[in-house]
Amino acid sequence: MKKKDAVLKLWRECFNDSDQYVDMFFSKVYRDDDALLLEEDDRPVSSMLLQRYAMNFHGVTISVSYICGAATDPRSRCRGCMTELMREGLRRSFDRGDMLSTLIPASEHLYHYYGHFCFSPVFYVDLERYTSAHTFRHEGEYTMYTALDSEEAYSFFRTMMEQRDCTIQHTEEQYRQILMDNSADAGIVSAIADCCGNPAAMAFTVPVDGEAIVKDVLAVDDDARNAVLEEVHREFSDMPITVYAYYKPTEGELQPRGMARIVNAEECLSVISAAYPKMNLALRVSDPVIDENNGTFVISGGECRKDDSYDGKLDYDIDIEVLTSIIFGNDVTRNLLDFPAVRPFISLMLD
Repeated sequence: MKKKDAVLKLWRECFNDSDQYVDMFFSKVYRDDDALLLEEDDRPVSSMLLQRYAMNFHGVTISVSYICGAATDPRSRCRGCMTELMREGLRRSFDRGDMLSTLIPASEHLYHYYGHFCFSPVFYVDLERYTSAHTFRHEGEYTMYTALDSEEAYSFFRTMMEQRDCTIQHTEEQYRQILMDNSADAGIVSAIADCCGNPAAMAFTVPVDGEAIVKDVLAVDDDARNAVLEEVHREFSDMPITVYAYYKPTEGELQPRGMARIVNAEECLSVISAAYPKMNLALRVSDPVIDENNGTFVISGGECRKDDSYDGKLDYDIDIEVLTSIIFGNDVTRNLLDFPAVRPFISLMLD
């Protein structure tokens, strides 16, 4: 059986996705070189995808893996199959040059499961809840923008995403996949233009159990944001609206959205040290999966070096999960530990 057919078989057995979504995903998104597959006696028993993304991080762009479609045949569960694949996936992520591995748990109890592999719940969204009677007031005059698959639309989308600190980015191909995914979920992408016809705001909305879920909203300012959310209200007039919004420090109702795990500690610390050349820090890191992350790292003069002969005072002696939590912490972490923590953001991942 071909790898794609084997992964598709497991996908259909383990997930309740619609035929439209599955057909879209395996014809437009799936790539053999992203897939990890475990077989026994020529029978597929477990699989997962290790997709490639990028993220802006302290002024540079880093490579990120995104784990999705983690599935095990029901007859083969509780035998360590997924544990084997997860360890293989993290190793492969390091080998291909990723700095970070990310995922979005499909249910709340899986946060605990992925914690066993040193993933930390660092991605959050600001939940904005509105009743079906809410009115989104705005002052500007806007028109509907319909050229969603144009280069201009993607340029606006990319620009808005890049303005967010520490956010998973999407290529033009991935943007078009987002549009297809939204359509497969019976959703609508609402977009408006300003008085000159330029894109001003986009909202990606899907109906879920009688509620309109805005998976992300991008806008040039608050007025345009309200205007596009009013368009969402018109399309889903009988539904309450929940927006998975980009967070604001110290504000909002934050809810866990995803998890991350550093897979290359030295690269991560090197980026931070270059961004903060006055930082002086020594830390010892332990990692049960990736041996290259085990050791002592010394940050000084804008550089990070791995130095296992270092016998000075350690500022931190931590495992890779705690390191991930510190680096991608909130303002409390930043102030308490005097460390340049930055909260990351993830959205529109075809989950």
